[in-house]
Amino acid sequence: MVFVIAAPHDKLTEMNTRYIYAVIGVLLLLVAGIWWIQANKVSDAPAEVAATSTDSTSSPQAATSSDSQPTSLPVVAKKPAPSPAPFSLVSGETVASWNFAGTYKDGGKLEAHANAEIARMKGLMGSPDFTKYELYVSIANQYELLGDGKQEFTYLNYALAIDSTKTGLAWHNMGKLLERLGAYKSARVAYDRAVQAQSTSQYIRARLEFLQAHMPEDTDAIAQAQADLAASSW
Repeated sequence: MVFVIAAPHDKLTEMNTRYIYAVIGVLLLLVAGIWWIQANKVSDAPAEVAATSTDSTSSPQAATSSDSQPTSLPVVAKKPAPSPAPFSLVSGETVASWNFAGTYKDGGKLEAHANAEIARMKGLMGSPDFTKYELYVSIANQYELLGDGKQEFTYLNYALAIDSTKTGLAWHNMGKLLERLGAYKSARVAYDRAVQAQSTSQYIRARLEFLQAHMPEDTDAIAQAQADLAASSW
């Protein structure tokens, strides 16, 4: 009698096949999971670039080209800050005393009014109604009324740090101050620069009168100032 046992072998083969398929399925799921994670990471990158590129004006490194490759932008050099003291006395010239007889220096109401005005105008710094240039010149004028030449000089310099090339007012007042203090060489420079900034008849006449009073020997400069005044139309 011959017995053929085929079922166990077939079952074993079937089990092995199912096991192999199961392993392959797990591997496929694992590969698919890894691919999905990597794909999500890549898809996030453009969003990050877009988020940073919206602020490209403040961060040049954030700027990107059409293919999302970083592009370099030219670095704009910052303008140097204006000097806080654009004008000083001519070399070798000194002022014996910065104080003089101020018309409001009375120890009473006038002096108190001038000091109150100084405090008020300092409080207006940053106001849209007045420029800092205007306020600095106005404060300097109050110090002139108090006879405080040092503070007047300081605040006129603050104004000149803002505008020393287009407006002649601070230069003109600086010339008057230094003329009063006897610093004639420095005063002449200030009067000249007032005319250079604004060639108005007021500033030209002030320079001419200064030259005639304190430097009469400089006839060429006086003649030029007279010619400038005659040619001035405003």
